[in-house]
Amino acid sequence: MFAVGLFSLYWLWAHIVPIYGRIYRGAPIVETPYLAFCLLMAPPAVLVFVIAASVCAWTGKKFDPPNHSFLFRFQNLMFSTSIKTIIYAVPAMMIITTAILLLRDYSPCPKLLISGSAWQLFWVKDERACFKPTRYINDNWPCKIIGDQEVCFRPDGK
Repeated sequence: MFAVGLFSLYWLWAHIVPIYGRIYRGAPIVETPYLAFCLLMAPPAVLVFVIAASVCAWTGKKFDPPNHSFLFRFQNLMFSTSIKTIIYAVPAMMIITTAILLLRDYSPCPKLLISGSAWQLFWVKDERACFKPTRYINDNWPCKIIGDQEVCFRPDGK
């Protein structure tokens, strides 16, 4: 569970946080993996599982804290936080992110969609950047062959 927690924090840091930097910089293409927003619910639940596994390993008994104890209240708080996050915060973040993109004059570009990535959407600031790529390089940079040259768009705005 510790590895799952670290992976979810890494995925949030590497795939969700950069979205807002790209929007701020006015990147030509913003990749939005909407399914990754669901990982916001993982850290509180994973924290409880790590603590429970540690207690089990230390005591050799199952994790069942008595009612009204600190660990019982902490467990309930983390699980309820996780559930409320997936029900309220995740959809709100998706809607807010979409609204920010629309307000900053981005438009969705389904042509850039990578095959098999139903919860991922590319937003473009310039309609010329919306095309059917022949391949992707690096970190989902779309490329197209024009004549005898391959042209690749760097979507991060740097």
